[in-house]
Order: sequence, then structure tokens, then C-alpha cells
Amino acid sequence: MRPTFMGLETAKRGLMVNQKALDIIGNNISNINTKGYTRQRLDTVSVQVYGSDRFQYSSIPLAGQGVDASGVSQIRNPYLDTKFREQYSDVGYFDQKAAIMEQMEGILSDPEVEGTGIKDALTVLSQALADFSQHPYQETNANIVLNAFKGITQVLNEYDTNLKSLEEQTKNDLSIAVDDINTKLKQLSDLNKSIAHEIFVNDDYDGVNYGPNDLLDQRNTILDDLSRYGKLEVISLDQGRIQVKLGGKLVVDANGGNYSNDAVRIGLDGTTLSWGDGTTANLGAGAIKGFEDMLTGNNSLNAGIPYYERKLDDFAQTMANVFNSMVHEDDPNKPGPFKTLIQGDFNGKVSAGNIRISDMWTKDSAYIIRKKNPDGDLDNEDILAMKAALEKDFEFGEGSDKFTGTFSEFITGYTNTLGTDKKTNDSRLKASLAIAESVESDRMGVSGVSLNEEGINMMTYNKAYSALGRLMTTMDEQLDMIINQMGLVGR
Repeated sequence: MRPTFMGLETAKRGLMVNQKALDIIGNNISNINTKGYTRQRLDTVSVQVYGSDRFQYSSIPLAGQGVDASGVSQIRNPYLDTKFREQYSDVGYFDQKAAIMEQMEGILSDPEVEGTGIKDALTVLSQALADFSQHPYQETNANIVLNAFKGITQVLNEYDTNLKSLEEQTKNDLSIAVDDINTKLKQLSDLNKSIAHEIFVNDDYDGVNYGPNDLLDQRNTILDDLSRYGKLEVISLDQGRIQVKLGGKLVVDANGGNYSNDAVRIGLDGTTLSWGDGTTANLGAGAIKGFEDMLTGNNSLNAGIPYYERKLDDFAQTMANVFNSMVHEDDPNKPGPFKTLIQGDFNGKVSAGNIRISDMWTKDSAYIIRKKNPDGDLDNEDILAMKAALEKDFEFGEGSDKFTGTFSEFITGYTNTLGTDKKTNDSRLKASLAIAESVESDRMGVSGVSLNEEGINMMTYNKAYSALGRLMTTMDEQLDMIINQMGLVGR
């Protein structure tokens, strides 16, 4: 026989469940702009009416006991999470390189503005030598040539200083990024422990196996941010715990109830990365690889800051070699000796950072004036040879990326290489970003809050709530009939 007050209990459960569903909808709408928030849903089940006993009985009298809330779940798609994090690591790599390349472009660009680039300085030098060749005995013209050479050395010095400053800044940015990674790894380990505890408590006492959604949102946000730095892999364990691999290395572990996390360390050079056990930290992709490539790349296939520093050094060394073998000490018809016009450090090595006018020429601008040739006449052959050298082909550097051409052609190729590398990187960044945004759009379509959908759900639950209220009234009327009106006939 049906219990007398069962209908009231059924209506009460329905009212409570639908009211809680409306609470969840309100929570979703309130957090529509909260970063990392995942849309929540109240999971419901029909109340079980079947059981076992030593006596056989029909379940029909107990049927219709209504609904119960099993928990509040998050609506997420693990596949889209994985896909987004894979793409986000590519975005991090190309974005980090683009940021550094943009600064390099600002340093090394050779704009068509008078007096600001090497090509302009070479043009000034060519004109100064042409004027000097017509009056090779005038100290005024010799001083103009001196200043023209000095202009080139100063531009090279400035480029080298700015590149080294960028290198140090990039190392500092890498250090900040590493600190951020280590902080996030520690946070993930702490969240692992907190989430597992909450799920254990719920499962043990309430019979509910749902996790703390706010902590899960925090963890997913950290995982998304961490994926920008390297190749990330997330492995789900029981009780809401996870293992995290970064570049194939297990960095967050919760297996067996032991919660631990690794940390990245930076070597004394400010570039080499390792894990706590001393193994090399190769994150495989992401912003960290972008940092490493730009800090260590020293060839045409991987052109980082060292590559562009080395190419400037090649230019400076070639310029010193060429012009230090132009002005004769004595007879221009003999192979030497020659006057030293450009020098570097004490061992004779010339680079963009140390190239400068020689001490002898600095003391006396007339140092390059040849007083007499063997016939006793003034001579301009050395000056003409210097001017002609600006239009001749020379070899800059050594090895497979050696450049052959004029000084001006070298600078053009140098800046074009950076421009081409930046354009290629920007194109790949744009493509990676488009894919990541597409995946994120799909992910938000699943996990994000939609006002239209929440509004429809709100009306649905509100109507159900109203109907259940009417049901409660109906049940009350039935009970009133049974208690107050039945059995009164004949009294």
C-alpha cells in the first residue's frame, strides 16, 4: 500500500532539486566573465524504489518517489583541453620569438634616414674618400675621412651594445618565466592534494563522488597557462588527482598518495636549463624553447641573437683586414708594410664591440696622407684603392654561412635575413594562433556560459518549480480529504 505522506515527500524533493538547479544557473550567469570558469550542471537521478529483502513484495506502492541530486558537475571535453594545450605551446614558441625578433629589428634595422645606419655611413665614407682622392694633401679632407670611419665604428659599437643588452634582458625574462613555471608546478601539487582530500571526504561521508569545482577550475587555468611554456601532457588518476609531464619529464606526481613536484634550474650562463635531478630540461616546445633558440641560435638555420652578433663581428673583422692593407708606410709599389687604421683588442681580434680607430690615426688625422711617392710627387693611389674597396667583393666570415659580396651588400643581406626570419615566424604565429583560437572557441562552446542556454534552462526549471508547487497543493488537498472529511458520514 502507498505510504500516506509519500506524495508530499516527492513534491518536496522536486522543489529542492529544481531550486538548487536555479541556484547553479545563477552561479553560471554570475561567473560568465570569470577567467577559467567552467559551466556547471546539477546532475539528477530518479529515486530508486527497488530493494531486496527476505520477503517478496511489489515495488509498485513505492514507485514515484521523485528526483534526487547526485552532484554538481563541470561540462568539459578532455579532448579539446588536450588539443588547445598542444596548440598553445606552438603559440608560445612563435610568440616569444616574435617578441625578441621585433626588438632585434628595432636595433639592427638600417632605415633610409641620414646618419642612422651602416649603409648611410658607408655612403658618407665613399664620398669622403672621393673628395680626399682629389686633394690627397689636405688635412681637412683627411679629417673628414677619419670621422667617416669613426661613424661606421660607432654604429657597429652601438649595434653590439644593444644586442648584448637585449641578450641580458632575454636571459632575465627567461629567469622570470622559469620562476613562473616552478610556482605553477608547486600550485598544481598543492591542488592535487586539496582536490583529492575534498573528493575523499565527499565520497566517504556523503556518498557523492564529485570534486570541488572551484579548485578544478584553478587547476585547469594553471595547466592552460603552463602549456604556453612547453609540451604539456596531463594524465588523470583516481580521486581527481593528475600527473603532469612537461617536455616528457614527469614534473607533478600524485601516484600512491605521495604529492611531489619538480623544478627547473638555470645554469650560471643564464641559458642552460636542468631539472632537480640534474638532467637537461628540454621542454620540447613553447616559450622556453623560443627563449633558448634566440639565446643560443648561431647558424643560418637557427638564427638567434648570437648569430647576428657573430655576423656583425665578421663585418668588423673584414673591414679591419681590408683597410689595414691599403695605406702604405713607404713605397706603394711594394706589398707593404701598411699603416694600421682600424684596431680591436690587444691580440688583434676585431669585433663589432671593440672596433675603433687606431691610436696612431686618432692622434693625427693626417696619418693617412702619403707625403711623397718614390718620384717625389703627392700620391692618391692608396685613397683611390680605399674607395674602390667599398665596391669590391670580399668574404665575410667562415664556414657554410660565409657571405661573399660588397660591404653594402653584406648589410643588405644581413637586414634582409632578419626581416625574412621575422616574416616567416610571424606567419607561423598567425597560423598557430588561428588554430588555437578555433579550438578555444570549440572548447568555450562546451565549457563556456551561454546566456541563451542558461535563460532557457532557467525557464524550464522555474516552470517545473511552479508545477511542483501546484503538486504540493494538490497533495495537501488530498490529505485534507483523508484526514478531515473521510469517515464523517453518519456521525
